[in-house]
Amino acid sequence: MTKKDFQNWSKEKLLHEYKELSKRKKFGIVWEDKIEEVAEQCKISLPVLKDEKTKSFSTGKNGINHIFIEGDNYHALSVLNYTHKKKIDVIFIDPPYNTGSQHWIYNNSYVERDDRFKHSKWLSFMSKRLRLARNLLKEDGFFAITIDHNELFTLGLLMDEIFGEGNRVGIVTVLHNPKGRNQAKFFSENSEFLMIYAKDISKAEFNSVAISEDTQGTFTEIDDEGKFRYEPYIRARTVWSRENRPRNWYPIYVSKDLKDITHKKQKGYYEVFPITNNGKEMAWKNIQETFIELNKNNYFEAKKEGSKIVIYHKYREQQVLKNVWTDKKYQSEFHGTNLLKKIFGDKRFDYPKSLYLVMDILKITSKDDSVILDFFAGSGTTGHAVLELNKEDGGNRQFILCTNNENNNGNGHGGVAQGVCYPRIKKVIKGYKESSNIAVAGLGGNLRYYTGDLVGNVITDNDKRVLTSRSTEMLCLAEATFDEVARKNGLFAIYENQNQITGIIFDEDAISDFKKEAQKYKKPIVVYVFSYDHSYNEEDFEDLENLKVVKPIPEVILNVYRKIYKELYKPRNL
Repeated sequence: MTKKDFQNWSKEKLLHEYKELSKRKKFGIVWEDKIEEVAEQCKISLPVLKDEKTKSFSTGKNGINHIFIEGDNYHALSVLNYTHKKKIDVIFIDPPYNTGSQHWIYNNSYVERDDRFKHSKWLSFMSKRLRLARNLLKEDGFFAITIDHNELFTLGLLMDEIFGEGNRVGIVTVLHNPKGRNQAKFFSENSEFLMIYAKDISKAEFNSVAISEDTQGTFTEIDDEGKFRYEPYIRARTVWSRENRPRNWYPIYVSKDLKDITHKKQKGYYEVFPITNNGKEMAWKNIQETFIELNKNNYFEAKKEGSKIVIYHKYREQQVLKNVWTDKKYQSEFHGTNLLKKIFGDKRFDYPKSLYLVMDILKITSKDDSVILDFFAGSGTTGHAVLELNKEDGGNRQFILCTNNENNNGNGHGGVAQGVCYPRIKKVIKGYKESSNIAVAGLGGNLRYYTGDLVGNVITDNDKRVLTSRSTEMLCLAEATFDEVARKNGLFAIYENQNQITGIIFDEDAISDFKKEAQKYKKPIVVYVFSYDHSYNEEDFEDLENLKVVKPIPEVILNVYRKIYKELYKPRNL
């Protein structure tokens, strides 16, 4: 690049140059954006969904409707930006780790270890999807993602850029393969990393749970606030001596019946200092100001042990969440690979996640009625984890799984979607026999199966009609109304759930007939009506009882696509 000579530039030209330079990124991650074919398709075609009715199934009319989308996750996320914007509580993904071991395809080719642009390709691939995914989260939602050392640092910078460094909840080290890999030259990798971000950390809250099997059994006491264990309030290690921690040396006063504990000197109360049995002057765990605040919440208990009064604090389950997870239940071989072997009778997928790892991630991030998305669904562990959690606590969580059907390493069982993920979820919902012939009861639920599809870009009025006719599945998914109850000659269709009906009017001349049919159902009504622009005649629906809203189609869909693609294709400031 030729060096610029500013000496002869005019003031106006210098100011313009200064403004352009000011726009450049000053800190963060920079990469050479690589064109991706599936993203380029969306410049000339629009993603839609196709309902695969023969693969959908139900185990009960009132069961939870889980969603399965087969296709490229870029297209699926585009659709979900219409159907589920700000509706998702938790997103968990286990993306390609970019190891160069032929586990990740970019533009129909495996990305090799020695590819000079492998990091740029991976960042281009991930950046688009993470930006689309962030739009889906509720304001108090969480995004969790696993990764190994190959892209740990690039992913961290990318996540900071998209979610904001201030919304980084933490990074957890997970011991998933204690044996490690013997072929390593220096360190034998036995861990991977879990990054958790909040959409807005000021609104997000973790659940109060203990996820470590090693610690759960130690909480043997219980009170109105839940389980806890007693731990001495004194710090007995040398670094916690009175000399080293003078602010943590103060008296605590305890009544004769041991029921009242206070920082205020009281007549007839025991005066207790942090002194060990052998007379060493140590320190309390907190300074006095913190002790006073904790004591307002029934945090302490005093016990008489021999001639001494000992102060204990209540250590509760929710206080044990650490950022290093080493439980055996996180080992992917035993609770991922071997679990799949039990379900299928053979090894059908490389490196599935431990079921219990995903369950624990969801335990701390989800509510019992959360919507949970995994757009790298792979072997279906996230869906399985949601079903197990619902069984465990009686919850009504719903999962949305997205995965393509790419070749699963030629193992003879079909692609990832149809040969692994879908049959696993079907077995877990309906029940199955393990490879050892032990019957496993189904966990129940309904599954709606969709495949991704594309329609031509909307240019003419006829294109608008085509998009409208192909958008029925998207509209039903957006409203969660899956059961068709009426249809008339391609003029209109009506779908329902327990709480509402959704009407889709494909021809404005059918409005009158639609209203007559819709009034039969005595439920709140959402209406989508075909329009060549973004308007409709409000008077046409004034007499429709229980009307919630009328939306013109396909304009409401086109507006979403215009907005997200404009943002994605906007030049990045380097």
